Amino acid sequence: MYNLEHPDITAALRTGYPANYREPKPPVCPECGRECETVYRAGRHGDVVGCDNCIIECDAWDAPECTAEDG
Repeated sequence: MYNLEHPDITAALRTGYPANYREPKPPVCPECGRECETVYRAGRHGDVVGCDNCIIECDAWDAPECTAEDG
């Protein structure tokens, strides 16, 4: 009997992956150029400002830039 299935379907049924499967390239941060898992967006248009490699999380209470000026 003839196998009329597409080769990708046959390969996927046999191995779990389509024929000529290539591992996807990991995401890269547009700011620092390193591989990353998370990117952070800011502003009205959601521009990427960095990733989990190039942005450091810090408590706003400890950041001098976030203190209100008395006066």
